Amino acid sequence: MRKELEPQALAILDYLVSVPFDQCIPITRSFKNVTASASIYAVRHQELGLLYVGKTRYTRERFRDGHKAFLWSWLDRYNPENVRLLLYPLDFIQLQTLSSSLEAIIIEAAKPPYNVRYPGRD
Repeated sequence: MRKELEPQALAILDYLVSVPFDQCIPITRSFKNVTASASIYAVRHQELGLLYVGKTRYTRERFRDGHKAFLWSWLDRYNPENVRLLLYPLDFIQLQTLSSSLEAIIIEAAKPPYNVRYPGRD
C-alpha cells in the first residue's frame, strides 16, 4: 500500500512547498481564517521552507490552543510574519484510511526540522 500512496503523498508535498509564501495563511490568535475541516498542513518559514508537517481532523481547533511549531519558531526567534500555514484539504475517505500513511511519507521525504520522530511511527 505504501508504494501505491507515494505518488499521491509526493504530489501533496510538492503542493506544500511550491505554493508561493504570500498565498499561505498568516498566523493569528483566533485562526478564524483557517478551515475547520480535515487537512494535511504545513508550517512554513518564508526563507527556510517547511518547518513542520502534520495532519488533523479539525484544522482550526488544532491551532487554537497552540502548536509546538509556533512555539519552536518563536524560540528560534523567527519573525512571526515569516511563519505561515498552508493546508491541503482531506476528504472523508483520505482522512479515515490514508492520512497517517500520507503524513508519514511526506515527513520522511521532506524531513521538516520541527517534526519529532515518534517510536510508534518508526
